[in-house]
Formats: sequence, C-alpha cells, structure tokens
Amino acid sequence: QTITLNQIFRQAAKSKIIVNAHRVNEGENFISGNVKETQIDEENIELLDDFFYINEANQEKIQQTIVSLCKGRLKKFGNYDFFSNIQVITPTKKGKLGTKELNVLLQKELNPEEVDKDEKEFGEIKFREQDRVMQTKNNYNLLWEKDNDRTFRKELGNGIFNGELGIIDRINKEEKTVRVKFDDGKIATYDNTDLDQLEHAYAITVHKSQGSE
Repeated sequence: QTITLNQIFRQAAKSKIIVNAHRVNEGENFISGNVKETQIDEENIELLDDFFYINEANQEKIQQTIVSLCKGRLKKFGNYDFFSNIQVITPTKKGKLGTKELNVLLQKELNPEEVDKDEKEFGEIKFREQDRVMQTKNNYNLLWEKDNDRTFRKELGNGIFNGELGIIDRINKEEKTVRVKFDDGKIATYDNTDLDQLEHAYAITVHKSQGSE
C-alpha cells in the first residue's frame, strides 16, 4: 500500500514558498516577481509575497541588501526579529558572500560593540554577548541544564550536537567561559577546551543548514 502526503499544514496552502518548493522538486522554474533592489522600500515591502527574488550581480550591493533586509526591512514585512525568525544561508564559506565575511559584517551591524556587552577572542573569532552561534560538531560530554516548565525543576543532561543554534547570553571574563542558550532551551557553558566547536551563525552554509532546525 502506498500513502501520499499531499495536504499542507505548516504554511498556508497559497504560500509561494510551498508552491516553489513543489516546482523545484518537479524540475520547473520558481515563480517570482523578480523584484529589483530599487523597488523594495519601507512603503511597499508589505505588498510583497512571502517569496521574492532580488536580481543583483554586484557582490558588495548584495552584502548591503542582506544587511538592510536583516536590520529592518523584513521586520516591516512580517514583524520578523533577526535572532528569532531570520536565517541567512549562503552556498560557501569564502568570498564576499561567504559565511566568514557575512558573519563579521552582520555581527557589526546587528550586535555591535557596547560597554555592557562582554567579549572573548578565540583565535580569529571575537565572541560577544548576544551573538548568534552554532555548534559545529557532536559533543556527547558537554553538560547542559534546562528549565522544565512542567515540573519547575532544572533538567540536567549531556550532549550538544552539530547544527544546534543558540545565543550567547553570558561571557565570564574571569572564568574565561562562554555560556550559550540554545533554541530548545538548553544552556551550556564552554571554555577554551571546547570553544573551537562554536562559530557565528548570523550566516550559515547550505550544508550546515541541513543539520539544523
């Protein structure tokens, strides 16, 4: 017996995200208004569908567009918060549109230096409180705790896994530790022995996105 799942629940049935996902699976071109950069502004962004394509070849202009969308324009479209609702995904790590440059740029624009935000340098990376980060490998031994809303007690466990995303909520300069609250509520503390397993996640690769929520 063959069962086919064909009713969409996660997004509205008329969503262009769903329509285009099916078109790509069937080998067809996606449907898009082919919006030009100059056509998107604060006055008309709410008129866009939930799927739109910006045609731009200049890499520096693409960087500027990504920053502009993440800093405010997408908020006007759907009241989206970058740290909760938006993820930049790119094919590569290197180059102007790779994760390395985009993460430096987006950290500067979305989580700038402030007097009350502690920082920790680790190799070439500067971690800052409120940074968006990702675990990059399975660590079965890393301790975590999590509030249980049902029992009002803390759960304790081991293991943070490749692709898990979270926010740095505290950097302790004296203890040289970085504490991360992950999207599922787990809280884990990193020191210099396992900090190499964290990287910024303002922008992530397509490959990494396949291992995250």
